[in-house]
Amino acid sequence: MNTAHSLPQAAELPRVLFVDDDAGNRQAFKAAFRHAMEVLVASNSMEALTLLERQQVHVVITDQRMPGASGSEFLAAVKERFPAVRRMLVTGYADLEAIIEAVNSGGVSKYFAKPWVNDQLVKAVEQAYSEFKDDVARTSYTQRLEESNRQLEFALRQRLLS
Repeated sequence: MNTAHSLPQAAELPRVLFVDDDAGNRQAFKAAFRHAMEVLVASNSMEALTLLERQQVHVVITDQRMPGASGSEFLAAVKERFPAVRRMLVTGYADLEAIIEAVNSGGVSKYFAKPWVNDQLVKAVEQAYSEFKDDVARTSYTQRLEESNRQLEFALRQRLLS
């Protein structure tokens, strides 16, 4: 009996891009979550945008306070250029205005204070990944329906003309 076919397929892990200018935070994030998700890291928004252009990412988690663009500014750019990607913010500061800006302009679905609680973050990423997959499936279904509708309209026109 061939048991290779009876083994369950490994579940696809969510691909998460963690953006933080602090190398220690990037290393800690990668070490903490490497088994729960596929972790990509970037030290700034430009590096992160380059990664987003090159490979599919399901969730972006960014620090708020970084040199150059703030986390909320970066997430607004992600929302515009990669709207399907789920966006989350993490910060070590109680900056209510930054959080409001991130929610309003960056479409942030979750906010975490540093230090983050691993279980809460994993649960939030899993939920965001599930939403990402649901949106992709819904978009694909809608496209198939639209194509079927076009084909039916074409067939109807052909029939009416003959």
